[in-house]
Amino acid sequence: MARLEFDASVTVKAAPERAFDYFADYRHVAGVLEEVRRWEPIGEKSSGVGARFNVEMQTLGFPLRSVLRLSRWRRPAEIGWVSESGPVRQEGGFRFTQVAGGTRIELRIAYEPPGFVVGTAIARRLDPLIRGRLQKALERIREQLES
Repeated sequence: MARLEFDASVTVKAAPERAFDYFADYRHVAGVLEEVRRWEPIGEKSSGVGARFNVEMQTLGFPLRSVLRLSRWRRPAEIGWVSESGPVRQEGGFRFTQVAGGTRIELRIAYEPPGFVVGTAIARRLDPLIRGRLQKALERIREQLES
């Protein structure tokens, strides 16, 4: 099965710690990612390695439900996740790098589309749309962090 990757980045006028803390608060996810309908912790742990989340995204009019687990957590440099269940296997993360005048935030998502050849073909056609949405989400986050 083909593995596809998306990446997007933005530079914000904020310290890496502030950017990390914004992303560390799971309540911000649905507010900046249009497709996310639910991002709720499973159990009491909502941050750090091992925290798990019920996630629901709306894709092409269909709800996709999954469980994601935080697999990397290094303040103020990195937050990462892997999927534990759901129709789309994925992993991804944010990196926060101090640069002149602020922080560069990089988002990377790698996933395996369902449906073998057909799923991969559809995913590749949707690639520009998804990349654009991720970039817009990072720009909304920049507005939040710089306000």
